[in-house]
Amino acid sequence: MLDRAASHGLGVPVRVFDARIGRRRAVAWLVLLGLAVLVLAPASVLYLRAGRFWIGVLAASVGIAYLAVGVRILVRAGLREHRPVVYLFGGGLVYAGTGRAVAYRWDDLSAVTVAGVRSGQRGRTRWRFTVTAEGGRDLPMDDRLPDVRRLGDVVVAEVTARVVPRLAATVRSGGTARLGAFEIGPDGIAKDDRLVPWPAIRDVSMANGLVRVDAAGGVQELIALAAHTPNAVALVELCARVAVARDRPVR
Repeated sequence: MLDRAASHGLGVPVRVFDARIGRRRAVAWLVLLGLAVLVLAPASVLYLRAGRFWIGVLAASVGIAYLAVGVRILVRAGLREHRPVVYLFGGGLVYAGTGRAVAYRWDDLSAVTVAGVRSGQRGRTRWRFTVTAEGGRDLPMDDRLPDVRRLGDVVVAEVTARVVPRLAATVRSGGTARLGAFEIGPDGIAKDDRLVPWPAIRDVSMANGLVRVDAAGGVQELIALAAHTPNAVALVELCARVAVARDRPVR
């Protein structure tokens, strides 16, 4: 893996994000629970035969509870799944664990799609970052990776820093940049054949899982799911740059 990274000029490894850690923990728990059940099952039989029913029933109940927990872990762990390992470097990353390890420089990554789902009003947010690499290959990074939010933020920042200047140059030269369902051009921002001209744009933002283009003067706003908008963060920054260049800053 290090040889592959060196051949791509990725620099020094910074951190490893290994989704297999969760599987190892699951296996360890399964072993411990299995041993406990193996001890409790014959113990409950012996106590019941000896007439000590309450101890036998207690041992059997605990054994059944441990067995249920083990089955739940087994179902949720996905032990046969190939889990990713991401090696983060100063100049890019190596994606492994789901096939052969592949090294990518930051310039080799073209888009990042961010999705965050919260379980309940006070539940934690489950993050998923889908990175699109050269050749159209998608690299999924979800919360099976420890601290995936930190990894995703780094990748988003690196990709955004490279994508935005290129797209801004396209718009400045009279072209159109397409990001998901949005089209950013010299006349404004369009989606589903509806155009919001630059003078009417008040705010372009990404929050609560939505990408939103707020408009003034009775113009209908544009909204899309961030999970369906590749480079949503880059879109917000691109719109800010284009608006500033037109002396019409948006927030």
